[in-house]
Amino acid sequence: MRRFALLSLTLLVLPPLFLLALTVLAIEDYPRTDRQVILTPEHIERVKRIVDAHRYQVRPGMLASAGILPGDVDLAANYLAHRLGKGSARIALAHRNARVHLSLPLDRYFIDGYLNLEATMTETTSLPRLESVRIGRLPVPDVLTDAVVPQLIRWLRNNPEYSTGLDALHLVKMSPHELKVIYRWNGNIPRETRTSIVSSDLGERLFRYQSALTSIVRRHGRVIPLPEILMPLARLAVQGREDGDGPQENRALILVATCYVLGVPLEKIFPDAARWPRPPHRTVTLDGRSDFAKHFMVSAAIAAYADTMLSDAIGLYKEIEDSRSGSGFSFNDMAANRAGTRFGARAVSGASSAREIRRRIAGGLRDSDLMPAWSDLPEFMPEAEFKRRFGGIDAPAYHDMMERIDRRVATLPILASPGDGRDGSVAPTSD
Repeated sequence: MRRFALLSLTLLVLPPLFLLALTVLAIEDYPRTDRQVILTPEHIERVKRIVDAHRYQVRPGMLASAGILPGDVDLAANYLAHRLGKGSARIALAHRNARVHLSLPLDRYFIDGYLNLEATMTETTSLPRLESVRIGRLPVPDVLTDAVVPQLIRWLRNNPEYSTGLDALHLVKMSPHELKVIYRWNGNIPRETRTSIVSSDLGERLFRYQSALTSIVRRHGRVIPLPEILMPLARLAVQGREDGDGPQENRALILVATCYVLGVPLEKIFPDAARWPRPPHRTVTLDGRSDFAKHFMVSAAIAAYADTMLSDAIGLYKEIEDSRSGSGFSFNDMAANRAGTRFGARAVSGASSAREIRRRIAGGLRDSDLMPAWSDLPEFMPEAEFKRRFGGIDAPAYHDMMERIDRRVATLPILASPGDGRDGSVAPTSD
């Protein structure tokens, strides 16, 4: 009887102790990988080349390949780790394998510590194999990895959000000089995949704003100022969904407005929108210019759905491209980009911030609330003139100009902090 009691106690105590030991070994006090993310116009340009090659050279059913430089692979991994988990990552390519380092903070799970993962991805005849996995100080046997990873991939293939991309992948080849992805594209993204990316709640919000937008633009002539679109949409949000998810509400509003300003049908993103009311075409302007409205809303959408870092990098890349082959580098376009980026970021930065910015828009909006003073900013500069006057994007003269623009953007009433006087509120005083 005594032996039975001892055995029972042992069986009760050992599993929790074992799990505790695994947790202590797996979770560490510091990140083994801790890096900043630095996005430049050159990175955006290389991504655009890959996308353009796919769009213009790859035919449905054709086997194609995309080569990615080691530095871009490393940057993409670090950006995703930062974007999705506020962490850092590093990938080092080698002959037929790659070494992966990932560090993620666990504070969102109310754990004071970091998950540090190291692993090797080894080239196979299809997808890479994960080997030599270590979580913190805990080595994971390959036999366990080999059992878990196929189940994870099977789950992803059954999920419409990921199945199209995984099904297209045929082979991943690795070398010190590039990561080559070989794929077969079927020509379109299935309706189920596109629909699954948009949640049902977001779909309802998109429908509400699309319907309201249709009524709004029908009351206007051929040209409509951007504030005349944003104000009634914000009033709809203030009246109907103040108890809802503030950032998600603003994302839906920004997406509907952006698609309309650009002339992109909403069904390109959400197929069900093909059956919704379709607003008639109008030219949307900001401070009298349609290009400002486009710059502002595109930057706002990127910031709202991705982050300000990506939005700023894309905006700068676009101006550099214009200086080479388009209308020229324009600092006033950069002002619209920066204003839109800060607007989009503020609109989704938190529940209270989301409600506050909707309240301000609904209360009345002018062009000057969204767009900083720009008439004295140089524009339409070809590349040679831009470099002669400002020395390029790494030169002090360029940075001085961008700091001037950022100071102006920071004073926009729509971006004011509550109580500083610019938003119409009064800061509390102490006796």
